[in-house]
Amino acid sequence: MSGKRKSIENKSAGTENAGSECETVRADKGGAEKERACFGKEGADEGSADFKKKMKNGIKALGKAFENLFCGEKLTCVCCGADVFSDKDFCEDCLEHLPFNTGYICGKCGRAIAEDYPICAECKADMPSYDMARSAFRYEGEIVRLIKKFKTGGRYLARVFAQYMYLNLFSELKDADCIVAVPMTKEGVKSRGYNQSELLAKEISALSGLPFLPDVLEKTRDTTAQKTLTRKERQENLKGSFRVAKRRICRDKNIVIVDDVLTTGSTANAICRALRGAGAGKVYLLTAASVAKRERDKTAETEKDYENLLN
Repeated sequence: MSGKRKSIENKSAGTENAGSECETVRADKGGAEKERACFGKEGADEGSADFKKKMKNGIKALGKAFENLFCGEKLTCVCCGADVFSDKDFCEDCLEHLPFNTGYICGKCGRAIAEDYPICAECKADMPSYDMARSAFRYEGEIVRLIKKFKTGGRYLARVFAQYMYLNLFSELKDADCIVAVPMTKEGVKSRGYNQSELLAKEISALSGLPFLPDVLEKTRDTTAQKTLTRKERQENLKGSFRVAKRRICRDKNIVIVDDVLTTGSTANAICRALRGAGAGKVYLLTAASVAKRERDKTAETEKDYENLLN
């Protein structure tokens, strides 16, 4: 019996000594050493790193969830507002009825035309300065409303339009080197809150990998509202209003000008002349939508009447 008692006492003493040693380590070392005394160095470090990683991922996921919840991104159709709950921006019905610019188009300005001709009569009569223009949609139907929404606060629509514009860039403007946006004056940007063409250019740059050059072009002055002018007056109004601030970057580069809508093309022509003067190679125009010549003929007798209808 005495031998058994001694054995128990020895084990108890050993446990107490071990506990005393652990307490000594805890007393002598910092907080990190305390963890290592109980769990081991690798266990403590790995556990801490894993916890931080999970927390970081959790915060990101939570932020994205709130963004989707309150911004409505990819939850409803951007056109009719119907629930989508997928990675699509349009519901099936709206997508089917969107006026994609996929029929007969002019090989130069890219506008929709009635028959399969290489170049439309308008371009033959007054050849544009740019090499080629392409647009994702015809400026009609729901696209008219969406463009106006985009220009009056609907910044999120830049991503939507850019996805379809990118398809034109990828398929027909393959030799492009860089992207520029139609510039606005500082006062114009301040008044609207943003430059819608620049938002489109940034999105297309991200999709294509082509560099967006935000500081190459400048608009030197505010011009008279284009909607009140005839075509000839628009050309005079825009003369000298665009300047290439970084000419060396443009030299021998094939440049894509990005804008929201192609109407008469006066703005694109003015910018194209400025870029060519700086030594650019080919100059293309890429827009979200373009107005067909036949639609102008239907809705207005003069260019001034048409511009009033657009705005």
